[in-house]
Amino acid sequence: MPPEARDPAYVADMLAFARETVDVIEGLQRSDLDRDLRALRALERTLNMVGEAARRVSNGTRARYPEVRWSDIVGMRNILAHEYGRIDVDQLWRMARHDASRLISDLEAILADLGSDG
Repeated sequence: MPPEARDPAYVADMLAFARETVDVIEGLQRSDLDRDLRALRALERTLNMVGEAARRVSNGTRARYPEVRWSDIVGMRNILAHEYGRIDVDQLWRMARHDASRLISDLEAILADLGSDG
């Protein structure tokens, strides 16, 4: 099976985890992450999983959809997984609060497009 054949599943995983990211911060303020370790860890985990799924998307599919900041998403995953001392909670908050909605829209469109290819 060519790598691109698995891409719809990886993009669907990205979408599911991006939606979970939005759910994690529902009703929270940025300052809540300083007091609620469970919420912070949940946010870290969902963003990590978005990046893990993005890391598996083929280079061809990534090139086809440049509106998604693939390298930034994977880079954040690498920081969350391996460089925990470099985690910037403000950046996580911005990603969840501002970037996740756009990513969800982009991923929904990509899935629709990938579905029409078959």
